[in-house]
Amino acid sequence: MKTVAVLMSTYNGEKYLREQIDSILAQAGVAASLFVRDDGSSDDTEQILAEYAEKDARVHYEMCENVGVGNSFMNLLYSAPEAFDYYAFSDQDDIWLPEKLSEAIETLEESGALLYASNQECVDKDGNSLGLRYAEGREIFLSPVQIMERNMISGCTMVFGKNFRDILTSEDHRPTEGLLRNRIHDVWLAAAAATCGKIEYDGRAFIQYRQHENNVVGANEHDRKREAKERKKKLKNKELRNGRSKFATEICEKFPEQAKGYPLLGICANARTCRGKRQILKNGKELRLYTGEGRLAFFLKVILGWF
Repeated sequence: MKTVAVLMSTYNGEKYLREQIDSILAQAGVAASLFVRDDGSSDDTEQILAEYAEKDARVHYEMCENVGVGNSFMNLLYSAPEAFDYYAFSDQDDIWLPEKLSEAIETLEESGALLYASNQECVDKDGNSLGLRYAEGREIFLSPVQIMERNMISGCTMVFGKNFRDILTSEDHRPTEGLLRNRIHDVWLAAAAATCGKIEYDGRAFIQYRQHENNVVGANEHDRKREAKERKKKLKNKELRNGRSKFATEICEKFPEQAKGYPLLGICANARTCRGKRQILKNGKELRLYTGEGRLAFFLKVILGWF
């Protein structure tokens, strides 16, 4: 039976945490262990984790200081035991179907991909179905450039083997903490997998992806309130700007040989130079294709150094 380390970062997750843990411990056909890093909760999350750890030896947790969701997940991956066959990320508020991990592992072994990811069934805060996140036949962006522009791969669906785990945890492949505050862990994993190998995307859904007011990332692609909130954050915090150029720079630095196969990454990494800006604008039609940005908005972002 394959062993799986499920990695969960929690933050004030008391409301739905028990349902998610129960669904992880009920995974069929695999030997799953749960490793939790709490990112500074102030609610009853610690008491819930302690309760589960006391009654089930498969549950391990650590209470830590707040570093943000991206750094929390990656720190958890760096510290996870090396002995497992597979690794998976988990949110704190979803529900996994019993076959989630076994289906992912079977698909990975058949495909030879570095990373497995899947669709999700969206549900409301009470667990009522809202339908699939991505309709059948919908194009899913799987190239490094597409992922840089607009990531469609959710961390909570990701499963990967020890080979990819070793790549990600190698000191010379680790992203900076600053980048993970700008573009979170699932974007990094998706782009790293696409650059170094391939992603196997499964259009089926084995996870009930809960939508509620406290989601860090939601399923609504055109949530204007969320978009406005993100723009406001970027205005206040310079560290959150230039997400694409910072991301391209780190991919090119951490995976230099593999990134050569994607020239647009190198172009985007040079967004601060006049020559780089001209090249980005020259390729603007393709880059805008994935984000839906208007020509003027794209032009201004590049010229003003916000790309």
